[in-house]
Order: sequence, then C-alpha cells, then structure tokens
Amino acid sequence: MKTSELTTREVERAGIRDAFDLFRGSLHQPPVSDRDWSQLSASFEPGAVRGAFDGDRLIAMHQSMPTDIVVPGGERAPLSVQFRFGVGAGHTRRGVGTALMAAALRATPEPLAMVRPSEGGIYGRFGFGVATRCRDLVIDRRRAVLTADVPSGGDTRLADPADGAGLCRDVYDRTRARPGAIGRWPWYEQLLNHELAGAGLFSRVAVHTGADGPDGAGVPDGFARYSVRGTTLDVDELHCRTPESWAGLWRFLLNVELVDEIRLRGRPLDEPVEWLFTDPRVCRVTAVRDELWLRPVDTLAALRARAYGDGDPVVLGVHDPLLPANSGHYLVGPTEVRRTRRPAQLTLSAASLASLYLGGVRPLALAVAGAVTVHDPKALPTADRLFHTDGEPWCGTAV
Repeated sequence: MKTSELTTREVERAGIRDAFDLFRGSLHQPPVSDRDWSQLSASFEPGAVRGAFDGDRLIAMHQSMPTDIVVPGGERAPLSVQFRFGVGAGHTRRGVGTALMAAALRATPEPLAMVRPSEGGIYGRFGFGVATRCRDLVIDRRRAVLTADVPSGGDTRLADPADGAGLCRDVYDRTRARPGAIGRWPWYEQLLNHELAGAGLFSRVAVHTGADGPDGAGVPDGFARYSVRGTTLDVDELHCRTPESWAGLWRFLLNVELVDEIRLRGRPLDEPVEWLFTDPRVCRVTAVRDELWLRPVDTLAALRARAYGDGDPVVLGVHDPLLPANSGHYLVGPTEVRRTRRPAQLTLSAASLASLYLGGVRPLALAVAGAVTVHDPKALPTADRLFHTDGEPWCGTAV
C-alpha cells in the first residue's frame, strides 16, 4: 500500500460494530453476535473510535477513553486509555498501526496515555513503557492458616447480586490511592460480568464494612469479586482501604467451602499475602509480569502532574520520535518543572521516562540496562530520590 493512500479519521457510530469485528478478527476471534453486542456496545462512546482507511475501506481500528490516574503525591492526572487496537489481516507490518497510533496520540488532549497490551513487543515503538508490574498467586486453601497477628475488625458479608456492581464502583473509587490506579467507567462492571458469563461463570462480591460513618451506619471499605470453577476460587479483583478490611476479606475467602485453592491474578508486587499465613509456603507466586504501559503525550504537563522527592533539580533530555514536540530538555525538581536550554544530565526516551514516572523502576536500574544515558554521574542518584515512591505502583483495572 502506498503511504499516500492511507488516511486516519474518526469512525462514525454506524461503523463501530464493523470496526469491533475487525479488532476481533485481528485476535483470530469471530464477529460479535447480536446478543454479545447488546452488552458490549455500551463500552463504545461517541468519538472514541478512530480508524485507518485504505480509500473507504477500514483496515485498522483503535479506541481511546478519557479517565484519570493516581500519580505520585496523590493527585489524579487526566489519562487517555488506549485499547482495542487492531490491524486487519494483510495490512500488518506496513506502518498502518504506527500511523493510526500516532494520529490517535496527536488527537489526545490528556497529558498521559496508557495501554494494557496483549503482546509486549509492540508498544515500545509507540513510546509506551512498562510503568507497573504485578504477580499471580495460588493459595493452598486447605493448608492456609492465618497467624494470630492478622488484624481484625469490621464485618464482611456477601453482597446481594443486584447491589454488587454499584458497591464495587463506589468502594473502588473511595479506596484507589496507589499510583497507577485509574478511574473506571459506568459500563466497566457490566463488561466484567459479561466476560465471566461467556466462560460459564458468575461473580460474587464480598464486601467489608469498617468503622461507623457519620450517620451511624457502617461504611463499606473493601470488596473482593470472585468466581468458583470446580474446586478453584478465582479472585477477579480485591480492593480495600485499610489493613482490617484487607484481612477481613481474606478471612471470608479462606472460609468459602468446597474450595481447594485460591487463585489471584494481577496483584501488587508488594502486597504481603505470604505474611498472612503461619506457613508462607501455602502461597506460591506463579508469575511476575508487566501490567500498565504508560506514555507521556504532553511531557511537560505530565512531569508537572506528579510530586517529587527531595533533591536538587535534574535536567532530563527526552527524545520522542513519534511526537517530536515532546523532545527537549526538562528541568525536574521538587519545587519546579520546566523546559530548559541547559545541557541534559540524563538522556532517555519517552518510553523510559514512562517506566520511571510512577516510581516502578529506578533511574539507576534503567541506566544499568542502557535505557538512560548518563552525562553527569552525580545526577543519577539525585534522580533516584526525585522519582522515588514509597510503595509499588499498581493499576488493578483490566482494559
């Protein structure tokens, strides 16, 4: 295909289902059924889908949705979530995906963008870097015994199915404080339940209620959404605000009958699950993997959105071939972030900046791997202090 024949533009509402079928085809899945479309169509908002066209023929699609993300310091920065990105058969490896992603990012008003990719080797060339990681766990429920030191307090109950989605939305938004946690959309729980139903499962929601609120009623401060297949209990998500709510939810899960093992996917790296048990070996880590991939869309605004640790300012030289306006030198310090003409002390790509942005990896580690070029050795430990965060960043939302 000649480059001049390729155009990108917003997909009209009437063409969104065809675009979704193209995306499914790129994953070797069949076209969406009428029944499934009735559930999935709510997740396509007007103006959210962009396509690449060869003349009038759609050959690639991409969807983006605005939300926000918790950044170091506790603020919530505007974020564009990029997902459902697919190139039709016969058009891959021809620059179509790059052209579509570049057009989508240029049209993005938010200073940050993220993806949760199905393949890890694609998005680095678009300027995305691994910003959070997670781990998968398996608990031998028959042998799991909580230590006497596990905190207690509050009450945990099984939510009424009619109330589960609303409780999850409310509790999640109140509890998300960790860097990397993103805002969710009204259709998110519906989408999760639809995927479970497609696998022949349904979810239950356990809710922990903590201290009394101002009206005397208990305040929900944590929830666990789970499903059971055979003798395996899968925890689809678990979010909480306090150690007591976290422990209370674990007590509930461990007491579910007819279960031999509990599986959890995508948990925070620093979640101390092993330390709940008298025998930590009942908890096995089955995988450690990347989770959220981040990208600065407006580098100056993104750098200004987060807080920094103590230390003298450092000048970062950022190179961003896909969005050249981002390339340049940035002075980053605890009280000031701005563009500068001063020489760069550290040079890195947009993807490497994204990886250290939430605190999930140290500048020193990236330098050892060659992803940061050091011009001034004194600047490297200073950058470590500036970008340091106390806990591991984590997203916890699958999109």
